[in-house]
Amino acid sequence: MPGSDNRRLPPRVVVCGVYRKPPMLVLVVKGRTQRLPEGAAEKLRRTGCTLSSADDFKSAMRIARGGEVDAVVATEPDPSETRDAGFSEFSSFLRLLDAQRIAAIVLADAALTPRPSPSSLVDIVGRDVSADELCGRLAMIDRYHGTMRRLEQEVRNMSRLGKQLNHHFREVDQELRLAGKLQRDFLPDLRRPIHNLQFASVYRPASWVSGDMFDVFRIDEEHTGVYLADAVGHGLAASLLTMYIKRAILPKRITDTGYTIVSPSEIISTLNDVLTDHALPNSQFVTACYGLFNHRTRTLEYARGGHPYPMLISRGGIGELKTSGGLLGLFKGEEFPTLQMTLDPGDKVIFFTDGVELAFQKDDGSGLDTTSYQRFIEQEAGTPIGQLMNTIDERLNLDPGSLNPRDDITLVGFEVLGG
Repeated sequence: MPGSDNRRLPPRVVVCGVYRKPPMLVLVVKGRTQRLPEGAAEKLRRTGCTLSSADDFKSAMRIARGGEVDAVVATEPDPSETRDAGFSEFSSFLRLLDAQRIAAIVLADAALTPRPSPSSLVDIVGRDVSADELCGRLAMIDRYHGTMRRLEQEVRNMSRLGKQLNHHFREVDQELRLAGKLQRDFLPDLRRPIHNLQFASVYRPASWVSGDMFDVFRIDEEHTGVYLADAVGHGLAASLLTMYIKRAILPKRITDTGYTIVSPSEIISTLNDVLTDHALPNSQFVTACYGLFNHRTRTLEYARGGHPYPMLISRGGIGELKTSGGLLGLFKGEEFPTLQMTLDPGDKVIFFTDGVELAFQKDDGSGLDTTSYQRFIEQEAGTPIGQLMNTIDERLNLDPGSLNPRDDITLVGFEVLGG
């Protein structure tokens, strides 16, 4: 390092567990015109500063890149040097100081030097600055230097943390996308009718994965089962619970001599007991409904636990299939009675989760309207079940909050076909 006063920054000193701040290293760039005010060097040394020097800006840049310089004192080249390499090196040196966040005092003609940006640590003073003022400015730099460096280090740490979090969130997002796709793959294909029933559905998770799950399955030649379950909340935890429910619902009991179709009441009771035995955390619970349809007699058996009443659309209008049954997963041994009724060709039954009620609620100033979904479905009641579900889906797409729903929205319905 050129110059007789060159010194490296002393290491940090810790005495009895107390951090002792090392002396500030001030780089003085001599150049052809550099002159410290008379007596400034001696005053700086008395205040504990360590002085280092460079003969030109090119040498100064090499020193500054080492990361040990705390402050710089330099003089702007004379106007006669503006066409020489000296002025170009001076400009490069200032850019380096900004990049390295090194505080600097530049002795210059303010009219000739571009003013630094507000975020720059470069300060411009007149060439005739006194030794006292120069020392005072460097003392101020020394006072706040440690704080600034610590803040800048914190900013760098936060930046690194932000990058790590962004990377982590991208991975989580990709995993949730995959989980959502797998969850959809478990849903039944309802495009073709099952004997004299045509099914259709609307499935709109509030996030990538849903706390709602439904299934439609043929049990034997005469019977088809359908269920809809809603785990409290939405997201990953609720979606995992729905997959467990799918596994826990067993529509028939197989023996050595044949099988027995399990009634809806027993299906819901067994599911409740299984969930209760697992002692679901965080006050988590489930609502569910299960329907068993006999294709030959057109008889529907139905039981529910804490779930919204299904809608029945018939020639007589729209009604609800009401039967008692509390929330699942809270109390073991609860009873869930079965409702039985015979359906006619053209009748429709729609199971849905409470997210539907939220999606259709409108507040006109007099209170929330919790029956608006019923009036909307009533207007479209005469259309086939597939068209009805498509109309509901399109209506939800037009809702202002459709991109950020408050809850999962699921409907699964069937229509009894003629013949």
